[in-house]
This record gives sequence, structure tokens and C-alpha cells, in this order.
Amino acid sequence: MDKIKVSQDELKTFLEAHDFVRVAIAKKMGVSESTVGDCFNHALNRHGKPMSFTKRNIELLNTALQQIAEELSTCKLKCSNEEAATRRFINDDPAIIESLSRISEYIKLRGFTYKVLGWKSRRTCENNINLKEPNPRVHLKREEIELINTEILAIASTLAGWEVVADEPND
Repeated sequence: MDKIKVSQDELKTFLEAHDFVRVAIAKKMGVSESTVGDCFNHALNRHGKPMSFTKRNIELLNTALQQIAEELSTCKLKCSNEEAATRRFINDDPAIIESLSRISEYIKLRGFTYKVLGWKSRRTCENNINLKEPNPRVHLKREEIELINTEILAIASTLAGWEVVADEPND
């Protein structure tokens, strides 16, 4: 199956809409966060020209996106035992905490829960999902877990099906 070709601007819009962490993308690419940010934002270089990803950085970006898609697709929230999975509320399940921690490496959970679950306040997110040590905790409904899983898999499949291509020069 051929990948859908997208520009770096289309990718930036997608990543911002899904609250991606740019640092994670930069780490996967092996470049600095400022390189990624400046290219996405078309910051002016020292010659006054807008920056964009080089051919080499586009290759690194595409590889990074495929790795992120693969990792996100394995982050499905699943209870550690069958008994917990049958309850209406899932509380402090280590497997759920582990998956949410992995997701939070790539996606900001506060914005994500706002969009996916409709949690409007920071306090709601922090009261229901707190991944900070030493006592991480979660308090989610089964329906919320299903919504999170659906969205994460949709994001992963979208990224897996995309290939970023170089911008056309503006001569």
C-alpha cells in the first residue's frame, strides 16, 4: 500500500491538533528540538530565508514517525487482570499506568483528554490521571479507556500511513 504524501505543514497541523511533544520527535530523529521547531515554524535562518527540513532530516523524520506510530499502536490501555477489566471504574492499575506513561512520552495528556474525553480543567485531568512518582494513579471509566484506545490507534495508523515530502521551492 502506498503511503499518503504530506507536507511538513500538514504534518505540523496534525501534530499540533493531537498535542504531540516535539522533543520526542526530535529525540527519535536524533536532532535538536530547536531544529524541529524552527523547521515546522519556518523560522528565518541567518540569511533571512524560511527554514524547512532538509532531505536528510525528512528521511529522519519519516523514520521517526514510523517508530512513533509503531510504539503508539502497542500502547493500548489494557487492565492487568480480568477482574479489574470487568469493573466500571479502573483504579490504579499498573498496566494502565504503564501504557499512559508511554503515551505521555509522545502526546500531552492534558490536551489529549480535553479533546478525547471532554475534560475541561487541569484539575480533572490531574485528579484522574497522575503519572508522577512515587505514587502514580489513574481513575478511569471503561468507556474512557475505550475512547483513549480508539484515538491512539487512529493517530498511530494515520502516522504509519503518511510520508513527509520536501516542500516545493518558492522561486
